[in-house]
Amino acid sequence: MQGPPAGPTIHVVSPNPAQDRLQVVSRLVVGEVHRATEVISRPGGKGMIVARGVVRLRGRAALHGFVGGSVGAQISAGCRELGIEDRQVPIDGETRVTTVIVDSTSGTSTVVNEPGPEVRPADVDALVEGLLEAVRPGDLVVCTGSLPRGAPVDLYARCVTSLRGREVVTVVDTSGPGLALAVRSGPDVLKVNEEELRADADLAEPDDDPADLSALMCRAVDAGVGAVIVTRGAAGLSYRSATEGWDVQSPAVSVVNATGSGDMMLAGFVTALARGDDRQSALRTGAAAGAANAARLEPDLSGPDEVVELRAHAVATGVPGVRG
Repeated sequence: MQGPPAGPTIHVVSPNPAQDRLQVVSRLVVGEVHRATEVISRPGGKGMIVARGVVRLRGRAALHGFVGGSVGAQISAGCRELGIEDRQVPIDGETRVTTVIVDSTSGTSTVVNEPGPEVRPADVDALVEGLLEAVRPGDLVVCTGSLPRGAPVDLYARCVTSLRGREVVTVVDTSGPGLALAVRSGPDVLKVNEEELRADADLAEPDDDPADLSALMCRAVDAGVGAVIVTRGAAGLSYRSATEGWDVQSPAVSVVNATGSGDMMLAGFVTALARGDDRQSALRTGAAAGAANAARLEPDLSGPDEVVELRAHAVATGVPGVRG
């Protein structure tokens, strides 16, 4: 049996995992009875999508979160099947199920997120302590997704702060009340969409020009973030740090289901960083992985070959005037 890939481990901290139940209908009409034409049930949530993408791209992934009940057991079994190191903390309560309804006529998706179980302070301490025990110099740590009930809003900020000085790259992808705290904890990379950055990062001023996204990204860097990635759907993504600025155009694909494409973009980006690529190359790989995901029904990749092919069509344009 082949062992795990060599190289740094990408530790994915995702405290609120889910079992995704994806149902395809020919046309979604609110208030009507529907018959699904296809049903897929598999471990999901933002963290699992990132970890799955990492292993599909032949990287090394570990998943840190909370699992409980029979659904939690399915999540852990999914980790073993994929070759993801399962470092999740067992808890009382049942891991949530997320329902995704795909309208095959329009290509749109409707997502119903359950609240999930409640965690205790001791559970949170176990997660953070397990993460600190597992990381090694050169590893990457990705904190992603919503927080379960009972988890403190500063959980991701706590993870970033605790990892400072350990020679690891920290990446945060979240929204809501925890985002502003995460920004000020100083992660190496912040990944958000434009709406999250404007609404939750607590960086905008009342008289800001709403069109000036670049200025808001630079303000996040001034607040302590090493770099900012803003995903913009089919339009691609933007990257700013104190010394670099890139806008990356996503490859054009026939979209089947865009759910999870931002997470798969992140998987491509961090996997490329783990193998030593520079930021521009890693961003192009991320854009290609996100596009490949959007061309599939379920959040996944077939492997690195399709990402390499799409990467040739991910165009990165340098942004002039970035402070150096």
